[in-house]
Amino acid sequence: MYGLFLRAFQGYVGSTFGAPAWTQVMARAGIMAPGFEPLLPYDALTFRKVLAAAAKVLERAPDAMLEDVGTYIVTRNPAAAPRRLLRFGGATFPEFLLSLEELPDRARLALPDIDFPRLTLAERAPGEYRLTSRVEVPELAHVLLGVLSAMADDYGALVVIEVEPPGRARAALTIRLAETSFSAGQSFNLVAG
Repeated sequence: MYGLFLRAFQGYVGSTFGAPAWTQVMARAGIMAPGFEPLLPYDALTFRKVLAAAAKVLERAPDAMLEDVGTYIVTRNPAAAPRRLLRFGGATFPEFLLSLEELPDRARLALPDIDFPRLTLAERAPGEYRLTSRVEVPELAHVLLGVLSAMADDYGALVVIEVEPPGRARAALTIRLAETSFSAGQSFNLVAG
């Protein structure tokens, strides 16, 4: 799974800050390769070295960059596979939220060799949800924050999403849905254009 994270992070840094910035990040992290292959196995230490190097080179907080990576995954190309995979979750943002537990299984159809983290969604009160994952990938919470924020915009929903302090769950988010039809949202067709 870290291969997907690293490749997304590479794309985010390269497209946002330019190829020279990515080269500096890799040099500071002590990695000789020009980039990462999403389907190759990488460990958490490699990811954290790259994240720490990027924080120094780009002078940005790691959590903010991880959130930006989540947004980048969804918004870099509106017709791209990640957004389409997510939008198949439902016609409205609440339906999408309720389908998040099925997301790892849907993703496995496209990438069967990747171990996607299991997600659990609990509705605490009307319009208030808690999303958790028990995988040992603490960075996932901030990436999910970016993904969910971008998807809320995509659906036209107004939400407040907060990363919970680390606890028994490795990644936990609180999602408060203020309005489901705050704006028009983006168009979506089942058939790619």
